[in-house]
Amino acid sequence: MSAGLRSKIILALASIILVPIIIVILALLLIQFNVIQVSALQDINLSSVTLTAPGKTTEQLATLSITLICIYFISLIGMVIAVSKVLSDFLLLPLKELNYAAERIGSGEFDFKIRYKKDNEFGKLCREFEDMKDKLYMTSSKQNIYENSRKELIASITHDLKTPLTSIIGYVEGLQDGVVTDPETVTNYLNVIHDKSQRLDHLIDDLFTFTQLELEKFTVNVSETSMKSMLTEYSTTKIREYQSNEKIAFIVGDTLHEANLNVDEFRIGQVLENLISNAEKYTNSFIKLYTTIDEYHYNIYVEDDGIGIAKEDLPFIFDYFYQCDKARETKRKGTGLGLAICKQLVEAHKGRIYVRSESGQGTVFKISLKLQ
Repeated sequence: MSAGLRSKIILALASIILVPIIIVILALLLIQFNVIQVSALQDINLSSVTLTAPGKTTEQLATLSITLICIYFISLIGMVIAVSKVLSDFLLLPLKELNYAAERIGSGEFDFKIRYKKDNEFGKLCREFEDMKDKLYMTSSKQNIYENSRKELIASITHDLKTPLTSIIGYVEGLQDGVVTDPETVTNYLNVIHDKSQRLDHLIDDLFTFTQLELEKFTVNVSETSMKSMLTEYSTTKIREYQSNEKIAFIVGDTLHEANLNVDEFRIGQVLENLISNAEKYTNSFIKLYTTIDEYHYNIYVEDDGIGIAKEDLPFIFDYFYQCDKARETKRKGTGLGLAICKQLVEAHKGRIYVRSESGQGTVFKISLKLQ
């Protein structure tokens, strides 16, 4: 109990006792000095502790006593009513509001306002309770969204796992049964199986990373790395992968800048793989990897000339499970993990990831890592 509330209660209880006594004393003084003219009670001497009334009969003294007692009890009842009203306004109303609010929150209802707004201790408590209610509502809403997203993720993963597995099984059975004997067709079958297997491997990497992040067991194993050597090796592999792709060209910038940074090569490769895989879904003709370097940062870019990202989607694309607009879904829907994982991995290296995009004008992702 706060000092202010304690003092108010003590003052209220003291008032119930003291105010009627003060009223009685005032009444006696008014009678003594003939301010109140009561013929049966005149000439009463209050100058000493002993109450005397020379020349007054016992009946007159009894009348005086009854009158004073009546004044006292009337004053006491009036004070009790007044203090009860004050305490009701001060204590019972806010407590009733808080109890009602607690019952509604307990039933899962958050769309209401606490009406008690007075500037006192209980008013402050009600405001803090309402703030807590609003935060609880936001948390509950986010949790519901998160749970729905997890369900969508499971459905999406089931589809993403089943589709390539079905294709792999079909092509492998075709090879095993000897249905396909032409060397060129066999090579095509093997290429499809390889592509589908890579897709599965990529998806499993994302799921494993997501699980580690959820369980807070994720770590990066950094070591001093030549960025030029790492990116050259990575881009050489990607160029080889895209040589057979007639629709999309993989382009590497004229210069991959040199810098020695403390990074986890596997994790940076995972980021690039996610960005390039994402670009492949939506680009029209090319994916380009290039770098820049400034006074403080080493920057890696992944650019495409695809359908772009709508302005309203840009603030949310790094959120877990977020799916972009319908225009993107017409091509290939993902799990909503890739870009969120990219952000987590880059930030684990104390870097930042940015995106620049407009609908119909392609997209550029930028990974910015601090120089040593």
